[in-house]
Amino acid sequence: MYVLGVNGWDFDIHDASACLFYNGKLIAAAEEERFIRQKKALDKIPYNSIAYCLKEAKITPNEVDHIVMGWDVEQLYFEKYSKKLNKEECLEKIFPKGIFKRDKDPQIHMCSHHLAHASGAFFSSGFNEATIIVIDGSGEEESITIAKGKGNIIEVLEKYPLEHSLGIFYEALTVFSGLGRHNEGKLMGLSSYGEEIFEFPEILENPLKPNKNTVSMNGKYFSVLKDWIKAINSITKMAPNHIKYEYNSIDSILLMNSSVMEYKNIAASGQAALERAIVKLVKKAVNLTGIDNLCLSGGVALNCIANRIIADLPEVNNLYIQPGASDSGVSIGAATWFLAENGIAPMFTENHVYSGPEFPDSSILNILKKYNLSYIELGSNKYDKCSELLIQNKIIGRFSGKMEFGPRALGNRSIIANPQNRDMLNKVNTIKKREQWRPLAPSIIDENASVVLEEKINNPYMLLNSTVKKEVHHLVPAIVHVDGSTRAQVVTRDMNSDYYETIYNFYKKTGIPAVMNTSFNVGKEPIICNPSDAIRSFYGSEMDALLLGSFLILK
Repeated sequence: MYVLGVNGWDFDIHDASACLFYNGKLIAAAEEERFIRQKKALDKIPYNSIAYCLKEAKITPNEVDHIVMGWDVEQLYFEKYSKKLNKEECLEKIFPKGIFKRDKDPQIHMCSHHLAHASGAFFSSGFNEATIIVIDGSGEEESITIAKGKGNIIEVLEKYPLEHSLGIFYEALTVFSGLGRHNEGKLMGLSSYGEEIFEFPEILENPLKPNKNTVSMNGKYFSVLKDWIKAINSITKMAPNHIKYEYNSIDSILLMNSSVMEYKNIAASGQAALERAIVKLVKKAVNLTGIDNLCLSGGVALNCIANRIIADLPEVNNLYIQPGASDSGVSIGAATWFLAENGIAPMFTENHVYSGPEFPDSSILNILKKYNLSYIELGSNKYDKCSELLIQNKIIGRFSGKMEFGPRALGNRSIIANPQNRDMLNKVNTIKKREQWRPLAPSIIDENASVVLEEKINNPYMLLNSTVKKEVHHLVPAIVHVDGSTRAQVVTRDMNSDYYETIYNFYKKTGIPAVMNTSFNVGKEPIICNPSDAIRSFYGSEMDALLLGSFLILK
């Protein structure tokens, strides 16, 4: 049985994505932004992602048995248009016959948004039983869900309405600080520079009520968002940061840096308030279920500072955060929910995050010849050459294997650099047109992670903060944030042998078991998808080298 999971619609939805399961096994998954080159793929239907999944499975549209949506789109449609959306209309919009030629229709199903988040986290965790917490801006009606997972069953225990939304609170802080919507990760980085000097209300106990005249989820969402912005203004006695800037020059980036830094204490205070609320939630949830395995999902689960605090709680024995914790992951979650409901256990491996398109060397070579580019074909010395370039402080774009699913680049669509040189932080931030105060993180081989990190962690998806040992700060200054932390990816040979060997070769020559790693994208673009994206991004930036499969391009 082929089950296609989908997140996407033409209004009020972001992070469009698709995945495909066959008899419970994940075959492919991808995010639409990578194909259409529009970050977050706002209000898009993932036609390209669906097409990729079918191609990867080598099946026709006729062979898809079920499509499962990661939202109750029928409810959203009724709220917006005050009329019902029948399933035939929905199917034709998601899986139009004009694009996906077929003479047989799959059945279409709706999974509520938070149930999709919960399912994606639990069924990919490997736990037989777990406490599950979903925290985001909002689902159809709720903003927080506590659930219990056991075997193939997820039981929802408690929901919090929109006025308790931790996601909206954090988004309001982000917008207020001048960082714009969908940039909560920037606020998290900024928070480490500030001090907790403002006292925000306890969000779970003192909610902000949405405007009574608003009916739709989207209307309520923005009502609460606006009220939080007003509340932040009242509490801090500061005006919102309305600076306009473009990522087109060092001057504008520096202006942005200076302006945003004025809001560092707001960021720090808001981060602390978020952490307190999440800790209360976790303690309550574990007490409700009696299970110390914890699964997290929803956009707020990408807050790696809070995740570190959660991991250290005595109530939590094992913590798993879904790699696609944002809305991109609800395509996977919706599909797993449907499979479990029908008695089929979803099957995942630890490296399921590498589920996107892959391009063989033959395909890459054709593109290099098409563009008439000079290149070096690397054989057995591939890892040796890469480590030499890193030691020479060359910044490398790395394109290899299957594309990652989720917001983190985990070695296959990455920019890597020498963590020993502090200048690499500023240079890579400049190349990527990022604010200079933002940190960059390492990829570290697992058996030597303790050389760099205080905590012993299993963090393959780059979703937890760690403390860098003080005695090695001077050895890896490019990956140490202002507070002494870093968001490390711990790489095992089993999970990604090619990337592991790259880091290991660098370690053999330097004694440093890590490389700096950030996503392969520049400015407001999403992470690269294919070789042409990589080549365009490389030549449009100040990167020094591009590793494309087994081929190397130098400037």
